[in-house]
Amino acid sequence: MWKKWANPPYIFKFRVWVYSVKNPDQIMAGAKPELSQMGPYTFDKKMENRVVTSGNGTVTFKRIAVYTFNESDSCQTCILGNRVWIPNMVYQKFVEAASTNDLKMAASTLISQTAFLAVEVGELLFEGYKDPFLDKICEIFLMNFVCESILDLPDRIGLFFEANNTGRGTYEVKDGTSRAEDLGKLVSYDGRNMTEAGWWSDENARILRGTEGSLFPPFIQKTDRIYVFVIELCRSIWLEFDKEVVVHGINAYRVKMPEEVMDSSREENKGFCNPTEKILFPSQNETEEHCLPKGLLEVSKCQRSNPPIVISMPNFLYADDEVKNSIIGLNKSDPITDSIYVDIEPRTGVVLYAQRRSQVNVELWSGVNLTFPVNLSKMRSALVPIIAVHDDAFIDDESLYELKSELFDAEWWAYTMAKLLLALSFIALVLAALVTLYWSGVVKDLCRMRKKSKIVATKNGLPPYRPNTRSQSIAYGMS
Repeated sequence: MWKKWANPPYIFKFRVWVYSVKNPDQIMAGAKPELSQMGPYTFDKKMENRVVTSGNGTVTFKRIAVYTFNESDSCQTCILGNRVWIPNMVYQKFVEAASTNDLKMAASTLISQTAFLAVEVGELLFEGYKDPFLDKICEIFLMNFVCESILDLPDRIGLFFEANNTGRGTYEVKDGTSRAEDLGKLVSYDGRNMTEAGWWSDENARILRGTEGSLFPPFIQKTDRIYVFVIELCRSIWLEFDKEVVVHGINAYRVKMPEEVMDSSREENKGFCNPTEKILFPSQNETEEHCLPKGLLEVSKCQRSNPPIVISMPNFLYADDEVKNSIIGLNKSDPITDSIYVDIEPRTGVVLYAQRRSQVNVELWSGVNLTFPVNLSKMRSALVPIIAVHDDAFIDDESLYELKSELFDAEWWAYTMAKLLLALSFIALVLAALVTLYWSGVVKDLCRMRKKSKIVATKNGLPPYRPNTRSQSIAYGMS
């Protein structure tokens, strides 16, 4: 099992749909963002769980993912050189700075930047792009030290920059040797038993719950709440039983992430609302912390340089209408194709299919009283989608065959044992019937008649009487 876990033979498909802003100038004048969608851009994905240490009931490892663009499996016009218009994340960081009393002077830099950028798809995803403003500033003498060390700005900006053929963190999980139910249970991430203090606003939100996502314990019940730590979301989520399904002829449980996971108004989720001054939607004024509406998760604090990133499900599934109606060009959300779920064989905990979905959005904020030297008072604040990700894992033929063999063997033994128990039960029933018959007098009567016949026969010189016991038993049973 561990050999296959270290180099999963599963078939992985990583597909990305990219959104391009069609009306950047109109947005600056107050219009709703209008998007066009391009994709899918398909990547073949290989996974490796590289073991660092093992022993004492745990395994420590790094998860490595390798992505290779598959042009033939992508849309006909999809090449990594396609250009798209996206909100300028660096521009937004300076808007944030200029909206604070201490850094008002940051507004002067906005005149040298643009609120939207045209970048190549390959740069937006894995290659990273050079921000034109930072590229000039950070080349100035001594400013390169400020950019790299103090501001911790990356050399390039990309959603998955430096994520190809690398591992983000180190996981420590239970190996299940002490208790099978603990298989895959997360002990620590990057040496901590909680997420970093600055990521979320309370201790409950920082707790590492459940597995790390590739291992599930056996004997899953329909009533279980299955927790999974997802580093891309910087938190643990939970899955609940949705329905029974059949995958490749195997009965499975579909466990699904419920919409409550993405609702920060729930008591158990309050720590996932980080207080903010950014008002993108009217409902944010209902809470002192200005929490985002349900269906949205702000993850900037757990990313390098704190980019203005918010995660949602594709097409804003689970979000309120005020969110969905704020953008033109998205599809209607679908509770099946846009959701997160896993099909698991419940007795073994083997994953037959896993569907992960996400949408990456950029906060487009007009700031606080920014009118000079750039006037943003008319700009519409919004949450602008830039990509939607479909990340799928399918069980391979060899693993499927082994699972079916394992289940067949278990079912064969169960069937054989059932037949054996049935036979033993039948024998016990026959013995019990004989004992009952004996004590009920039938056998005693037969013995008494046999003995009497011997005595009579001896006196008369005749052979002893041999009764037809079958006929007598039947006659007795019918009387």
